[in-house]
Amino acid sequence: MDLQAIQSLSARELEQFQTVCNRLLSSTYVARTRTLPDRGRFQDPDYTFLTIHHQLVADYLGVMGWRLHQEEVYGYFYVEHPDEINRCVLTREETALLLALRLYYEEHREQAGLEQDVLCTVRELLDLVVTEYAVLPVRPSVRLVRRAMNLFEHHCVIQRVEGTFSRNDCKFTILPTILTVVSPERVEAAVEQLQNGREEDRDEEAEADSADELAVLRETAD
Repeated sequence: MDLQAIQSLSARELEQFQTVCNRLLSSTYVARTRTLPDRGRFQDPDYTFLTIHHQLVADYLGVMGWRLHQEEVYGYFYVEHPDEINRCVLTREETALLLALRLYYEEHREQAGLEQDVLCTVRELLDLVVTEYAVLPVRPSVRLVRRAMNLFEHHCVIQRVEGTFSRNDCKFTILPTILTVVSPERVEAAVEQLQNGREEDRDEEAEADSADELAVLRETAD
């Protein structure tokens, strides 16, 4: 690692360097643009910083065993660790919601915007989970949906555009990061697991295992 390159950063650049590294380790993904309900869409300065200082950040994180990847076509960076540390284990309901987001994104990719994101609402998502994709027998509670959606937003899988996740009319975008979060190889197996779960009882440990196999979301350890 080139320590001199880090030392040559200005005070402002060094502060952003630390922010970017912490954000990657906490949220896994950094997308090219961000969307906030009170601000709209804007270029994410952390993505710009990563574009300029990609190798420097990669070398620094590499010392701790992390690998930094860039998806230039879809516009995002993400990190992974060979030991899969800090993997985020999802509940069966959270897994179903995440899978529905992935399937919805795949079906609407041709309608994606310039940033390769797809617009959706909470109502549409819940209808898909129970009816079209049939991965859950009943709609999950508002509290569970809000918690799951906040988790996905933290990990840069979705971004809220309008409203709150507790409302059916809430609008959000599904980001192309979903393509890495749930790889094509895992989609079919995950659908089968969740649909089978509607017909037969599973113990809590089995549900946790199947959810753990699905996603590559990670959270920092306490």
